[in-house]
Amino acid sequence: MKNALQTTTFLILALFTTLLLARPTAANTDSRVIVSVIDSGINPYHDFFNAGGEIYANSAPSSVTPAILSELGIDSNHILTLTRTGDFSADFAADQALWSQVNAGELYWFAGTNVLAISFAPGSRIIMPDDSGDTHGVGTSAAVLRANPEAIMLFVEGISDTSEAYAFNHPAVDIVSTSYGLPGSLPVPDHINNSFVGVVEQGKLHFGAADNSPATAPQDGTAGPWWSIGVAGFEEHSSEGRQLSSGTLMDFVGDFTQTLPYCADCESGQQSGVGGTSFATPRSAGTASKILLETRRALGHTGGIDTNGTPTMAAGNGQSVTNWQLRRAMEEAAYFPSVYDYDLIGGLLDMAAPVLDPVPWATVGWGVITPDTEHEVVEQALAQLGIAGTVTRTKDFATCQFMSVLMQARKAYWDTIVVPSESWMSFDDSYISC
Repeated sequence: MKNALQTTTFLILALFTTLLLARPTAANTDSRVIVSVIDSGINPYHDFFNAGGEIYANSAPSSVTPAILSELGIDSNHILTLTRTGDFSADFAADQALWSQVNAGELYWFAGTNVLAISFAPGSRIIMPDDSGDTHGVGTSAAVLRANPEAIMLFVEGISDTSEAYAFNHPAVDIVSTSYGLPGSLPVPDHINNSFVGVVEQGKLHFGAADNSPATAPQDGTAGPWWSIGVAGFEEHSSEGRQLSSGTLMDFVGDFTQTLPYCADCESGQQSGVGGTSFATPRSAGTASKILLETRRALGHTGGIDTNGTPTMAAGNGQSVTNWQLRRAMEEAAYFPSVYDYDLIGGLLDMAAPVLDPVPWATVGWGVITPDTEHEVVEQALAQLGIAGTVTRTKDFATCQFMSVLMQARKAYWDTIVVPSESWMSFDDSYISC
């Protein structure tokens, strides 16, 4: 009798263990997300990017694992361990032997950070800013990581066709953020190369900055193409108004003025009042990466985009999510500011206008993209995707109609008018309308 009882108990425990191991994992700690920023230079000495810095005050960066290094082909010769004592001049001088071995066109990891970097424009200091006027990339890359400190930053130095081809075609990159283009959003055929291929054929997301002027964004070479996600400016945590000097008729708006590291020769300190769609855009890309990372964790997805068949950003537990589905979820999840949140004095100082409640879509498109938990953009996007939570925010018929007409106009312009456009006469219908 005792042996029979023991046998029964053993079988029950074995069955329970089997079921436990077979059940879907609630969160996958091996999931990752990689955001690429194409810009001027990054300062990996700055404490913002390192353990103990603001975004890693309570933990060390840990997203770059040995498996990821192996996947990206980063061997020991491409792992850079910098000297960091707080004295930039002394540290940079001490690392000259290390920097002398860094080559253009090769990918490196800065040990102890979530930063990978490659250069296609070495300048006087490879990967890093050449001088104080070359620090734009320090701010844009920081804006991504402030929105999502767990993202892996693949920084591409140099604004060129070569840089764009690298970022948009790299199989490990999920999201690309660009913050450059011609002023005035002129209706000319100049636009970012390879972005259509990266988004439509390889399943990535591309966030492009609207021009820092009231120009019409759909004609802008960065924010205008329908496959790109155009971002203009909103004064979040300030006047709560729509920045007037940041394009019109875009997809979303993001925080226009931020506090970011913005220096070429320092290891600490940040600059307040850093303004421009240049920073609203990577902040939005970082927020999207947070949504994607949580989606991958929930579905147990490891690695990057699966391009075997329909490109899929995340898959598992019988569910899959494409870049178009993630974009559609963000459109519903973005929040509309209220005129009652607007600070008149602050708005005058910011040069920002209130968002009118009856027609918010006329000034902020689908709404504000932000990682701040108070506005629940990340949470609502996850709910829209069926990952977690309850949908409590949707866009009404008027918003849908306005944004649908805008998208139709963008598609007509880039598919039939701009002859050198990547989408010329393609009439691709991947975009998911509301």
